[in-house]
Amino acid sequence: MQSPLVSVALFHLGPVPITAGVVVTWVIMAVLVIGSLLLTRRLALVPSALQAALELIVDTVDSQIRDTMQVAPAPYRAFIGTLFVFIFVANWSSLVPGIEPPTAHLETDAALVLLVFIAVIWFGIRAGGVGG
Repeated sequence: MQSPLVSVALFHLGPVPITAGVVVTWVIMAVLVIGSLLLTRRLALVPSALQAALELIVDTVDSQIRDTMQVAPAPYRAFIGTLFVFIFVANWSSLVPGIEPPTAHLETDAALVLLVFIAVIWFGIRAGGVGG
């Protein structure tokens, strides 16, 4: 395993180098988007086993938000749930032979930190206003 500070460019899009971590991140994002579209297109009031499993994940994220932040989870569910699922799938992508998880590289971790930093400020302003 290489250092998380070293990233070899596979190719360039203009002046931007595209590394293996970026390609794996794109694949994970495509899998999550396509998977969510396929899994949520036939939701019903009486859930199937798959829908019940998905609702269990949503309920788990909701209870974590409620227990940690002591607020209603609805405004934060999409961001925190997406972050949870992405990090989970990214870390488990290391189980595929020949794939190094994008979270093993510093640029992915730094991008996630930046997203969370901005989201904390955004949600704070939405909840209490600019002066609050």
